Amino acid sequence: MTDLGLTGRHFRHRHLRKSAGVTLLELIVATVILAIASLGALTYQYHAVKRARSARAEIVAAQLAQLLLDDWKSTGGNEFYDPTDLDLGLEQIGSDPIYRVIFNGFPMRAQLWYSDIDTDAEAGVTLREIRVTIRWRRDYKNLEPTAADPTFTSSTYVRRDQSGG
Repeated sequence: MTDLGLTGRHFRHRHLRKSAGVTLLELIVATVILAIASLGALTYQYHAVKRARSARAEIVAAQLAQLLLDDWKSTGGNEFYDPTDLDLGLEQIGSDPIYRVIFNGFPMRAQLWYSDIDTDAEAGVTLREIRVTIRWRRDYKNLEPTAADPTFTSSTYVRRDQSGG
């Protein structure tokens, strides 16, 4: 065995000295890893918040559609139904049955539609489908929705008889 001029004590001291600190390269690598992990977490949080708001808008649209359908159904699906009587802030846009409203903080558009499905002349009964379509902008601005923006449609059937509903 050759003696390199290092005793066991010097060798151990030199070895401990080398491993006692963190190099600049190790610090940079750790910082980069931490930055990448933080960026991933922030991106995940951004998408989670965005999806939660989208889900809330869908729930609000379903609530509004159900409210309008229930009220309209109580009139027997009357073709002259006016949802502005509900005092929800619905405002008719033009002469079509399209209404704008801010419902639970979300600007929405509600469109009403009906169609007589079947008529029994002997009994004097007509089956009518009534439908409410709710539209809103993906960016939640109080502007007209486009074809690419989300919609929610709900429909039900009512029996209309000679007594008017």
